[in-house]
Parts: sequence; C-alpha cells; structure tokens
Amino acid sequence: SPALAPIINTYPSATTYPAATTTVLSVNADMDSIRPLLHPTVREDSGMFRFDQRFTDNTTLFVRYNCDDLLKLTPGVMGLMPTLAIRPQNVMIQLQHIFSPRVINETKVGMNRSAYHSDPGALPNGVPSITGMGFSDLGPTGNALDVEVGTSWNYLDNLSIARGRHTWKLGVEIRRIWLNNSAHARPLNVLTYTSDPNFMNNVADSISVQGALGVGGMRRTFWMGFAQDEIKVGPNLTLNLGVRYEFYSVMHEVLGRAKMVDFVSCGGFCPPGTPYYSPDRNNFAPRLGLAWAPAALKGKTAIRTGFGVYYGAGQNDDFSPPHEATASNYSLSSATVKNLSYPIEPFMAQLQGQGVAPGTIDRWRRDLYYENWDFDIQQQLPRSFVLSVGYQGSEGHKLSDSTTLNRINPATGARPFPQFAGVGQKRNDANSNFNALQVSLKRSFQHGFLWQTQYQWSKGITDASVGAGETVGVEDLSCRACDRSVSPYDARQNITNSAVYQLPFGTGRRFLHGGLAGRLIGGWDLSGTLMARTGLPVNIVVTRSASQMLDGVSSNQRPDLVPGVSIIPAGGQTITQWWNIAAFAVPAKNTWGNSGRFLGHAPGFYELNSALEKRFPVHEHWNASFRAEAFNLLNHAILNAPAANISTPATFGKITGSSTPRRIQLMFRVEF
Repeated sequence: SPALAPIINTYPSATTYPAATTTVLSVNADMDSIRPLLHPTVREDSGMFRFDQRFTDNTTLFVRYNCDDLLKLTPGVMGLMPTLAIRPQNVMIQLQHIFSPRVINETKVGMNRSAYHSDPGALPNGVPSITGMGFSDLGPTGNALDVEVGTSWNYLDNLSIARGRHTWKLGVEIRRIWLNNSAHARPLNVLTYTSDPNFMNNVADSISVQGALGVGGMRRTFWMGFAQDEIKVGPNLTLNLGVRYEFYSVMHEVLGRAKMVDFVSCGGFCPPGTPYYSPDRNNFAPRLGLAWAPAALKGKTAIRTGFGVYYGAGQNDDFSPPHEATASNYSLSSATVKNLSYPIEPFMAQLQGQGVAPGTIDRWRRDLYYENWDFDIQQQLPRSFVLSVGYQGSEGHKLSDSTTLNRINPATGARPFPQFAGVGQKRNDANSNFNALQVSLKRSFQHGFLWQTQYQWSKGITDASVGAGETVGVEDLSCRACDRSVSPYDARQNITNSAVYQLPFGTGRRFLHGGLAGRLIGGWDLSGTLMARTGLPVNIVVTRSASQMLDGVSSNQRPDLVPGVSIIPAGGQTITQWWNIAAFAVPAKNTWGNSGRFLGHAPGFYELNSALEKRFPVHEHWNASFRAEAFNLLNHAILNAPAANISTPATFGKITGSSTPRRIQLMFRVEF
C-alpha cells in the first residue's frame, strides 16, 4: 500500500550499516535478515560507607550508606538508542542495646530509594510503532518512556527476651511507600497487523493511542508486627511458635489525580476520590517450626519441619492503573471496527467515541499469601560431610493476575459498555503450587577444603500467576482454570555444586612454608561453581485477529495440535528446527486452540565458573588480595529459547541467539 511509505522508509535496509560488520541474508521473497554488529555501552559506579560507634559494652550503633549508579545505552537495529538509567540508594541506622544477658533490643531506621528511567527511543516524524507481523517490530510497543522514583522509609524495633526454656522475640515495623512514576511519559501510537500480507495491504487488526502521562505520586503505609516463642522442650527438641500480622493501607495518589473504573458500581468512571479498593484486615500469619535430634541416633541425625503463612503487598507499581487512566488512552480492534488502517487520523472520532481504554484495579481484591511447609532430615557422615534430604511445598493464593473487562458478548456481538474498549483490570485471584525433593551434600571448610552440592527435583503449577506482579497469560478469559499448567519457571531438575580448595603451598600449609618460592606460589585458593538445569517451559502461540475471537480478545492465543504428529522433528531437535511446525494448526474462527500452555521446552543450561585468589600481607595493618574470575569458563553456548509463534514460519522453532559468553574479571583489593 502506498500509504505505508513513511513506515517502510523508517525501517533499515541492507545498506544502512557498514557491509564489513553486517550480515544480510534473504529469508523469503519479501523479507531480509539484517544483523549489524552493534556495541552497547555500560557505565556502572558504586560506593559504600559504614560508620560504627561503640558507646559502651552494651550499646552500639552503626550507619551505612550504599549507592549504585548505572547507565546503559543499547543501540538498536531499528536505529533507536534505548537508554536505561538506574540509581538505587540505601541508608540505614541501627542502634543495639543489651539491657541484660537475657534482654536485647535492636532499633533500625532506614531509607531505600531507586530511581529508574527507561527510554526506548522515539520514531522520527510521528511514525507510529508497528507490531504483530513476521518481522521485527518498529519502535516501542509497550512503555514509551518509563519514569519511576520509588522510596520506602522504614522503622523497625525488635526485642529478644530469654527466660528459662523460652526465648521470646517481639517486633514491629512501619514502612512508608512513596512511588512517583509515569509508565508512558511520552505519547505512543501503535498499529498491530496480524500477518505480513495484512501489513503489505495495510489491513490493521488494532490501533492503540496513548497520551502522555504526567508523573503521579502513589502513597501507602505498611503496619507489621510479630511475636515468636522458641521453646527448648528438651536437650534435643526445640519448638518454634509464632504469629505475624501485616496491614497494608490502600494505595492512593497524593493529589487525588486518579480515575477509578468500576462497571458494576459506577457504570464506568467512578466519582473523584473513590478509593482504589477496600483494605484487607485479615492478614494473620501463623508460624510453626520443630527441630529434633533423636537420642537413639547419638546426635548425628536432625529432623526439622515447619509451616508458615506469608502475606505480600504486591508490587507497588501494579497499583498505577487509576493514575494511568488520567491520560487519554484509546483502542480499537477489528472485532468492532472494520477496515482499520494507516494513517490513524481518520479513526480518531471512533477512537474517542467507542475506544476509551483506561486501566483499573479490582475494587474487591485481597492481599496475596503463600502457605509454605517443609520436612528435612540431616545425617552426619564420615569426613565431616553432612547429607540432607527434604521435601518443600507451597501454595499461593490470591496472587496477582490480570483480565480484560467489557469484552464482546458473543450473543450480541457488542460490548456491554459501547463507549469503552476492552479495559485491562489487575486483580488478585490466581493460584499456584510448588513441590520439590531437595538433596544436599555439604562439607564445612576443614583442612583447606569445602564442598557443597544441592540437587532439586521439582514441579511448579499455576493458573494465572507466579507471584507478585508476574502474571501468566490466559487464552480464554472466561475459563482461567482451563489454562492451569506448569509455571514458566518450572525447571524440573536443578543441580548446583561449589567447592573451595586451598592449594597446599605457603605459610601454614603442607609444603613450601617459607622462602621465595613459598611467597610466590603459596597462599593461593582455587574455587569453582557448576550450575545445571533442565530447560524452562515455552508457550507456543499463534497470532490471531480480534475479529476471529468470540470475545474480541486475541492476546495469548495458542494453536491446535494436529492429531498423530509429534511436536519434536523426526530427526531430533536442532537450533534450526527445535519444534515441528507441522504439528500445529491455526484454530477455526470463534474457537480457542486446544494445545496446552507451555507445551514446549527450551534447551537446558549449564555453566562452570572458576576463581583463583591469593591473599598476602603488605604491612602490619595492611593486607592485599588478588582474584581472577572466569564466568562460563568453557565458553559453552547458553542458548536462548526458540521462536515460538507458528504465525511466523520463517523463524518458528529457530534459536537465533545465546547469552553470557565467557567473561574474565580481575580484582585487586587492599584492606587496612
């Protein structure tokens, strides 16, 4: 379509980058692959200050300040220069007083601040961002400019009292949250095309228009307290009983600049000043723990078990939708408006009349919580080794997830509130569970040798979330339970191994106690870690038009499985064909795909890291150390996940990248 000329001319071509450092390949008759050599720039500076003061033998104080400053510039193939700037800071003051050998009090006052600025760049001449096709997106399609400065102020006071067999611990914490943020401080227009032919013919599936959002001031306060009693029932049996209570006040915008959307109570936008949601006052969290060393096993065996409930306040920026609704956000899709195309201007009246697209929060939400339990047996073995075999389980409830309100009613073909588009809602009603067998073999540092091995065989399951703010897409929003599956972080088997060995040369060691040779080759420590796990799940998806869906929601769609055809290629999995595209098919109109969520798995992972360190005295009060570290020592290719969208057959099942090559780091440290 000639109308697409401004968009086409914004894409790079085969001659945009120097030929000597650019790989150009033909994918098909309409598409080339251009891979220039681009170098990101990273600057990071950090510093720490700590001051300790001993007033008396019973009263001590310390002040600590940390700051890290990061700036990362990542040139993009599309000509933009995404910029990321982060500056976390932390300051804490701790006062400890020992009233008596049995009564100790600890008071802490602190501040944590993290300034975050993420700018993906902007396309020239007002060209909108383009997404959804079988080739690379043009421009940012999420946040146009994300600006956040989060600050938390903390006060903690913990008291420990020992009386006979009991050790009581009591504590309170008050935390004040300041979050000044804007998810899209720059306007952003996005067109979505569902296929290459639709793009070439300028047949868009959706149009999104986001106005610039000013910085809002989110505020809330946490009030928390706990009580715990550690009971020494006998010389070989200890019982822990406790309870914790947490109350999180309702998030609000400090100047009242927010718009709540509630279709049930308000029929759309609620009156100014409407609370985001009702507070949850039921966050009582009991804790129970037991440690037992059976006398019959001569103190070489320990059995531990415990259960606890843990509440969470969620991620603070997940409460931003009412503030984000103050910007002009509009959206249209092919499910309600036909013949969408570029340019956007002819559709502005329809966008404003039937495409109002704010975000909102479930006004009846409750705070998320986890129930965790474990059972562990430890056995002392010869040569200072300790073997541990245990079970760990957990269930999460009322976890953060998201849905779309005001979906198209299949019976009428229209939205219940026609002036609104689909409205994204953040809510807390998802569930997850995790079960694991954990085995470890450890040897404490003795005679110059330390060894630790941990193995885990586990399975994680979720319906829509894996925790605070981390949602998992659901295909059919009217049947979330239908998408219950393994979690995206379900690494079924995981093993880590670490060791430290003091080379037996130098002062205090077996050989070369003195002399020049002892000074040169003595005092070296060799250490290493080996990490390996099975591949993580991958969700195989299909791009579908909103007009093909009963409810008008086309995100997170999956294909049908072709009966009798394996998803694994006949010749085995390779980086050019990890899955068999013939095993999948596009679902029929007004149906959802029947393939399971996270059906595929990415390649597994292993990495060997090693370090060599030497410590040596410089002066009576001066010591120095030199350390050389190698990460991914073998320079093993750590493969990325394969492309998983069957709507782009040119790339489906192909692994086109890897991460974390060998890195070598040298460090020299002086202590005085």
